[in-house]
Amino acid sequence: MTPDLGWQPETSEDIPPSNLQVLEQLHYYKCLLDDLLTLSISLSSTHDLRVLLESALSTTRKITSSDAGSIYLIDRSAPVHTVCFEVAQNDSQPDRSLVSFAVPLNQDSIVGYVAMTGETLNISDVHNLPDDVIYQHHKTFDCDIEYHTRSVLAVPLFDSQERTIGVFQLINRKVKDISITTENVQEMTLAYSGLDEKLLKAIASQISLYIERSQLLGQVFPV
Repeated sequence: MTPDLGWQPETSEDIPPSNLQVLEQLHYYKCLLDDLLTLSISLSSTHDLRVLLESALSTTRKITSSDAGSIYLIDRSAPVHTVCFEVAQNDSQPDRSLVSFAVPLNQDSIVGYVAMTGETLNISDVHNLPDDVIYQHHKTFDCDIEYHTRSVLAVPLFDSQERTIGVFQLINRKVKDISITTENVQEMTLAYSGLDEKLLKAIASQISLYIERSQLLGQVFPV
């Protein structure tokens, strides 16, 4: 959780606002460090790939105030290569399963573009993209699950040979810890910050090593 969600520092009311702000920031970075240390420990102690990815996604969504997110892995085992959900979470729709969802490995979609190019995309509103971009947000996906995607941050997952093996995507950075609807999404979501981007890239680099090790051990499909 970030200060955008209204963190209240444990201080008395007579402390000047400037000090309160400093204490809020200190509290934020302490909690951030705690979360990153917990995730780091789980990387060395967890032996189940899906459990690890669920934990990494949950922790990353927490520290970036993301309503939803997913981790995709590229499947090159079939003639038509695809990018498949390995884990997916959505606070506004916690009971919906998306693990069987996949998109073609091409540049038409946001996830496909990141997987194909190895570039990071930080988009403030996927429904208002520049005219000159190749990728598009598939609005039918939102319609199918009755959701509204607005802000998106997607980074590639690389193996030790710098080949893309997947994509880590976050959706809808929230102002408040509430469910996102089509009615409140404009008011209750923000673009992802530069710090969010750095954090996601750092976490992605760590879990990429875990994924590659699991693939070498045959725990997930080959890429």
